[in-house]
Order: sequence, then structure tokens, then C-alpha cells
Amino acid sequence: MMKVSTRIRWLLVMVVGMAGVSRAEMDWPLREDIDLSSGFGDYRPGHFHFGVDLRTGGTIGKSLYSPIDGYVMRVRTSYIGYGKSLYIRGDDSFIYVFGHLADFNGPIDQIVKTAQQATRRYAQDLELPRDSVRVKRGEFIAYSGQTGAGPPHVQFEVRTTENVPINPLINGFELPDTVKPVFERIGFQLLDERSLFDDGTRKMFLDVTRVGKSGQYRLDTVLYFHQPFGILVDCYDRMRSSGMKQAVHRLSLFIDDRPFYEVVFDSLDFSTTKTVGLEYDYFEAADGREEVRTLFKKDGNAFKGSRASGSHRGVFGLSGAERIGWHQARVVAEDCFGNSVQLDFEFVWGPAGDIYRVDSTVSVAADTTLFYFSPSIDPKSLGIDSVRVFLSRGQMWGPVISAIVTQLGDGKLSFRLKGYQIETAVLRLFMFGRRGCLIRDNIFNGLLKKGTAKFAVKHEIVEDGLLITLESTGKNAAQSRLDLYHGDSLLGTEYPTCLSIARFACLIPPLPQYRRVDRLVAVMSLDTAYRSVVSDSVNLYVVGLEEKEKFEVGKHLTVQIGRNRVYRPQFVEIGEHTLMTRSRLGLNSPYYKVSPNAFICREDFDLTLRLPYGHPSDDRSGLCWLDEQADHWVWLRDSRFSDGVVTASASGGGIYAAVMDNELPRLKYLSVGDQRRYQNRRLAVNFVIEDTLSGI
Repeated sequence: MMKVSTRIRWLLVMVVGMAGVSRAEMDWPLREDIDLSSGFGDYRPGHFHFGVDLRTGGTIGKSLYSPIDGYVMRVRTSYIGYGKSLYIRGDDSFIYVFGHLADFNGPIDQIVKTAQQATRRYAQDLELPRDSVRVKRGEFIAYSGQTGAGPPHVQFEVRTTENVPINPLINGFELPDTVKPVFERIGFQLLDERSLFDDGTRKMFLDVTRVGKSGQYRLDTVLYFHQPFGILVDCYDRMRSSGMKQAVHRLSLFIDDRPFYEVVFDSLDFSTTKTVGLEYDYFEAADGREEVRTLFKKDGNAFKGSRASGSHRGVFGLSGAERIGWHQARVVAEDCFGNSVQLDFEFVWGPAGDIYRVDSTVSVAADTTLFYFSPSIDPKSLGIDSVRVFLSRGQMWGPVISAIVTQLGDGKLSFRLKGYQIETAVLRLFMFGRRGCLIRDNIFNGLLKKGTAKFAVKHEIVEDGLLITLESTGKNAAQSRLDLYHGDSLLGTEYPTCLSIARFACLIPPLPQYRRVDRLVAVMSLDTAYRSVVSDSVNLYVVGLEEKEKFEVGKHLTVQIGRNRVYRPQFVEIGEHTLMTRSRLGLNSPYYKVSPNAFICREDFDLTLRLPYGHPSDDRSGLCWLDEQADHWVWLRDSRFSDGVVTASASGGGIYAAVMDNELPRLKYLSVGDQRRYQNRRLAVNFVIEDTLSGI
């Protein structure tokens, strides 16, 4: 039996994934130099970008031409989305889509207007019989416009005969692109259940350095890991040096010269389009950084264009058999036209526990102590050059000048430390390796049985749990615990990690026992008899544990969610708030804050709000979401009012309330003037009606 090596199998997968449909060079629908404002696979809230956006210089009315012989199969007119759009089925069986149009050619326009007049509705979705409206390659079909969403441009898509969007740039539509992709940052995300970086976070980003003019990049920092992690990259492509940012077509991660993970935007699938929030870093995108890509497979990600070279899903450290020591890694970014760049970095992989363990301590004098350590592995395998003792000062760490290090046999170490109140000093081993690699090992000494009652409890919902930090302005140095309650019921106890004498932190996974938490009680002691506590009231829920879930928030709001609405169980916080200026702002209810502002939904969840005040304008009310950046309420599209209740579906966090729509729509850009006389008996009257609350 013939055996295929791992490397050859990976190359075969790459070749199959790269194989686009064999196509002759096609004509772009615009007869001018093509400039893209968005690329195939770009991030959009809730979906991938299915085509490419052709810039029209901010103008409306550019002529568009058919790139293929075929027939018009579908015409749509809508207030939202693609606006006016045209679908051509080519004689090659592919589908060509043109969106955000201003108008159609004569025969198509007549079909649309006839349907609109017959139904007395602007919005139409017309499927035309095969070959009823034939078009030739190069024939005028429509004018570019600004209908639907966004500034003037043309959305252009190519789809297979099965209606699967494919990348036009590798399927016959060429561009004069000689610009290489760009790396800006690299990210690292811990992917086990509870571990944290030394700053108390689960994710970090570091800037990368460009090397000369070659377009290569490197990370100057060498990081140390001993828990499973994944890699993210902040990168983008441009078709010209000053052009708009677009998604990189192909990203390939190699570790120790072996393929580890790959993402390719060759085709997309409408059924898995919401996984855009798993392919991109959803939380970075919510903050306006929409180019951060994940090079590991998250739970629920069904996008077929991303794949690992094995069962590790792109997570390093998942198998438990990784080699201890230094590793070389690189990420290669390629566009559709052969332009590529490479980002090189190194990292060190260590044992799951501490590298050095304390064997014993010996008090030599009142101000002098000897500490003895044994290594769990050979420190040389980690490239460690030196080991020093650091002292915690507040939330900072600094070297102890009086510490004397002695190398003993078998890799053992001793530290002679002299100073004031050594028994209460919080110490830590800092190890330094080549190329600036820093390893922070175990914290020892000075961890008191109880500490101050003057500290703050902070909580934050992150992607994979609830992050709790305890911070003190004084010298704490006490072990801590955190009790979680619902009412008077103790749900569980967690034990934060000491990051410094003034800061402790822990990550709490979304466990079933924490499905409803309303109080966090922190104690700077492990002794359950010690009662010096700080309490924090919260409104935390774990969603996604059951198929159907219903939460009552306060007296008026009901939230319906369930396992099928999210990709994995997660914490959310929902609180009710009342404003004194409620009526002046048009609110017809309290407002509700759902945290975090960004969380990923597989499907929208349902909100039901019983209007509490009995206002005469209740029937003008709808559920709205507050766009805090624009300071503007956004009417949820499916909002409905009935019998004093408003309902709608939502896709994430933020502020929600019932808002009364008392403002009339605005008429803009009217093409005829007041008191003017026109001779044309069939005068076309053009205008835009804008509803400020709904956004239509």
C-alpha cells in the first residue's frame, strides 16, 4: 500500500483548495480603470462580503455592461441591502450580480415599473423566465447608483450555478495589482479553560516590524507559553498603495517549517455566513479594527475555507505532546495575483506547571533568608541565560539588588535574600533567555492568610468567560477567594491568581451552576471564617445551556434565547435602568443594557417589552437599539407593537428601549421646484424620502 507523507497530503489539500473554475479573462462591468473599495470575504457585521465593490468616484450614473452572454434571471428593488439589483445567468451557467444600482436599461426598467404600478409597492423581487430578456457581452444593462446601503458604488458578485459566491479575482476578472499585503500586529489568545497572561488578560496583540524594503515582517518579542494558545493576525491587502483595505486572500501558518493552519477566501457559503465573527476577531471588529483574522478553528465555525493540518484545530498545545523548547513560526499572506509577504516570529513552549519549585527556606538571620529551588525540566532546553528574584511593589515588579544567586548541582539554585521584613515580601522568579525572552515563574513567599478589606472588585465579560479582578491600593499580599451568589444561595467559590501584591484575577467559565448570578463576594483570605468582604451586585446570566431559555429582566423585559442561538455557552449581563429625561428623549420604557456590547450569535434572539406607562403614543413605539457612537436610536427592522407590547429580535449587546416615532419622514433631493411650470407631460419626479428613526 502506498503511503502519503503528512507534507504531501497538506500540499494536495492546498492544490484542491486553490483550484478555481477554469475561466477565460472576463470584461469588468465598468468601462474604466477598476478600483476596489471592498474585497471578497471582507468583514461585515453578521456576514461576509460576497463580492467586490467597484468605486464610481462618488458619483451616480456610470454605465454598466454585461460581462457575459446570457439572460436576466432576477430583478430586485429594495429600500435596504442591495437596493436596486440585477441578476444575469450567463450562458456559462454562472450568475452575475450587480447591486446598488440607480436604474436599469429600458426593457428591464419597464418590467420593474409595470410590477410596481400593479402592486403599488416599490419593493419588488421578480424572477424572469429563462431567455425572456437576453443580453449580450458588452451590452448596456444599468446605471451605477447609491440605493440600499452605503455610498455610491457597485457591488459585483460572481456565483456558481448552485448560487455559491466565488472570488471574481481568481475567476476571470483580472486587475493590475502589484501591491503586497501588509501585516500590522500579531495576536495570541489563550484557549484553555482558565489561564491568564501575566497582565490578567486572555488575549494580547503586539506590533510587528517591517524588515527593509523586501516586504517581510518580524516580531521582535519572544513569548513564553505553557498553556494551549491560538494566533491572530492584523493584516490587509490593497490593489494599489493608497487604495482601500481589503481582506487577504490566503493566510498560511507554519510552525517549525510544517504547515499548521490555512485560510483561503476562494468561495463563500450563504448558510455559514454568520461565522464571519469566528473567522475574524469579532471583538476587535466591534471596536473598528475589522482586519484581524483568526488562525485557529473556533467552536461552531463551519466555514470550509479555513482548515488545520491535523486534529489540533490550529491550537498549539492541544495535543499535549508538543516539544518543550524554542519554536520557529511564520505566517504567509498572499493576494490573488501572486503578491505575498511573510511574518516571522519565535516562541518558547514550556511545561504545564512552574519551571522551578521551592524546596525549602532557611532563616539565616532576622533580615536574611535562603531559598532553595529545583527545576522541573532542564532549563537549557528553554534557552534560559539567567534567573533573578523580583519583588512586587504595588502592581509592578522590580529586581531585588540584595539577592545573591548561587548555582548548585543538578540545575538547582539558591537565593540569599537580605532586607527588611522579608517574611512579608512577595517574590517571583524572572528568567531571561536569548533574544529577550522573559519567563515569569512561580510567585512565592509573603502570601498572608488574610489581607485588607479596602479593595475593588471588577468584572468583565470576555469571549470565553467572566474575568474578575481584585485590586487594592495598599500592600495586600493575601490569598483570595470569590463567592458567587444568587439570592442567598452560594453557587460556587473561585480562587483568583495572585498577579502582584495589589492585584488578583481569575477567569470563570460559563458553567451551568452559574446560570444566574446576582452577587459577587470577594474575600482576601482562604479562611471561610474570615468575614472582611467586598460585595458587588450584578445581573449575570449564562445563555446557551439549554435548547430554549427564557429570562425575565425586571418587571417588563423578557429575553428568549437558547443553545441554537449561540455558538457556545457564554455569560451576558442584562440590567434595567431608568432616565429622568425619558419622555424628552422619546423613550416609552426604561432602557436595558445588554453586555458585552459585542457577542457572537448564531441566530438573533428575541426581546419582548411590556410598555409600562400607558402613553397615548404607545402604538407609535418600537424596540430600538442605541448606536452610541452616532448617538442615534436605530429602529429594529422586525419591531412590532400589539396590545401594549413591543417585540423584536436582536443580534448582540448594547442599549435597548421602546422609542416613540413622532417625527415625520423627510423629503430630500426633490427634482421639481415649488411654483415652477413644466412643459413635459410625462415629467419624471425624483426625490428621496428619509425616515430618521427607521433609517429607511
